[in-house]
Amino acid sequence: MKSQIYDPADGQPDIDHRLDEADARIAALAAKRAAIAERRRHLIEPAIKTVVANPTDIHHKITLGAVMVNIGMRAYDADALAGLLASTGYHMLALAEELVDPDPSASLGTLLTRLLDAQERELAARGLFETWQRRLAIYAEDREEWLARDEEFRLEGAWRQEPMTAGQRWLVRVTCRVRHLDLPGHLLRGEAADWLEDHGANLNYREFVA
Repeated sequence: MKSQIYDPADGQPDIDHRLDEADARIAALAAKRAAIAERRRHLIEPAIKTVVANPTDIHHKITLGAVMVNIGMRAYDADALAGLLASTGYHMLALAEELVDPDPSASLGTLLTRLLDAQERELAARGLFETWQRRLAIYAEDREEWLARDEEFRLEGAWRQEPMTAGQRWLVRVTCRVRHLDLPGHLLRGEAADWLEDHGANLNYREFVA
């Protein structure tokens, strides 16, 4: 007599067939789940990752800054990086040559951070000077435009009665500290402009701008 322990009973589906069907359904569900997850990722991610329709200055700074951070740079590297970017190509190659020779397979990002570390003081000083020159040009242009305004507006305009700006307040404090002066009392915007003009305006550039 044959044992029927492993034989399917009459009318009972074969167990292997059931297991195969179950495996197929599980695989189909897994494929659908993966497709849904992929579609969801596409729906929630930004359509344009690095550039927006109307990018602002802060957007450019954040986007480019993120690239620098990803290669290991930090905020204190900004001056040195500015100095490096202001250098001539010949000068930059000369600085980098000693770093490339011992490790020619290193990425440019790695070499860049090593270069900033090796020449930090010189490059930071150059970067600070470049930044000062750029601000000087902006200051000179703004001052020229202001002096070209209608004299009546500058001397009698309604703006003079408005509160002092945060920039004026900061310049007054710096000027008093540098020139060892007492802080003036409450000043309106026009009074603050006159006070600053009488005491050198922006001392960062006073020696260079009449």
